[in-house]
Amino acid sequence: MAEPDPTRKPNIKVGVEWVTVDVVSEPFVVMSIRGYAPVVDIKAPEGEFILYISSKSISEGLDPLVRANGGKFAGLKLRLRKETDDRMAPYMVEKA
Repeated sequence: MAEPDPTRKPNIKVGVEWVTVDVVSEPFVVMSIRGYAPVVDIKAPEGEFILYISSKSISEGLDPLVRANGGKFAGLKLRLRKETDDRMAPYMVEKA
């Protein structure tokens, strides 16, 4: 079993309140409890984090923004939130 990477940034916790973030990397993978998972580095008002981008609602929200950004994730400015406070609620993604 892989050891946790002490240099890895924490993952951002997104709730029902809007949070504005800047995407500062292209996607890469990290080891999670379910195997490899795609993430991007982001900057938020609270600091630097990773954002998991594998959920259907995040992927569907990101896709048109990435296409409009020349196929690049880096440089996107996003607003994120969950639709409800349910743990499995879909995410809402908008251009900031």
